[in-house]
Amino acid sequence: MNIDIIKNECKKQRINSIIKYNEPLKNHTSLRIGGPADVFCSPNNIEDLKKVVSISKEYDIPFRVIGNGTNLLILDNGIRGLVINLNKGFKKIEFSDKIVKVGAGVSLVYLSKMALNRELSGLEFACNIPGTLGGAIINNASFKRNYMADVVQDVTFLTRENKIERTSKSNLNFNYRECNLKGKSVIILEATLLLKGGNKEEIESKISENIEIRETKQPLYKLNAGSIFKNPPDYYAGELVEKVGAKGLSKGRAEVSSKHANFIINNGCASAGDILYLIEEIEKRVKKNFGIKLEREIEILGEP
Repeated sequence: MNIDIIKNECKKQRINSIIKYNEPLKNHTSLRIGGPADVFCSPNNIEDLKKVVSISKEYDIPFRVIGNGTNLLILDNGIRGLVINLNKGFKKIEFSDKIVKVGAGVSLVYLSKMALNRELSGLEFACNIPGTLGGAIINNASFKRNYMADVVQDVTFLTRENKIERTSKSNLNFNYRECNLKGKSVIILEATLLLKGGNKEEIESKISENIEIRETKQPLYKLNAGSIFKNPPDYYAGELVEKVGAKGLSKGRAEVSSKHANFIINNGCASAGDILYLIEEIEKRVKKNFGIKLEREIEILGEP
């Protein structure tokens, strides 16, 4: 990829102000780990985004979209190509009775607060999930058997061909930690959610209960990326990790959390290589002791 050509094209399209080059991705992930992106874009609106996607298509530049950088490990040599972040310009929230249209860059924590203020129920489970709406839909984010799929009505997205399309919930095939948009070259722009009327005190109580559970059981105030592994059928991944003696295991400044074994924390200046070593070591031990191949929930991107 010729960076000078991309710079000139962005200047011609008048979007150079939203572009950064060789941007450290550790500044954009919850683990605070990750090498640079060749090109990093924070579009202000759909017009900016369409211009960027058009350039990426014309010059055959791969792109990835990140939100708050949770459930994500960027490797130490970073990502070749384009990284798009929608946290700047895609933060619309429009309420109409129990229906709410929400931009992909809206944080779940903020959205749950807005729903509480309007005495709307259905997002209490999201009150302490650190991601944004776009990623939450792609991964069908959940807590205590409450899922994004429970409230999503439709999703609007931009295709690689720069076409805006909308699809209903029935076409998304929501499943555990995924929907059928996952892995496709599309960018979620917004979604329509359907909530329920509720009692403010009851909603607040449920939110407080969920926060207390997460604070008690998860290392929320340490640098982490959320759950590392999906729960296998009939098992909890954290229990398997603990049973093979990996709880508290460390490599460099990375450590398997002693609070919840399905979390790996960055104790400061850990490398992606350190995190990856622990992930692979856990996988080997669980496979050897239980014959179970753990499936990763964390997404790993970039070059080692």
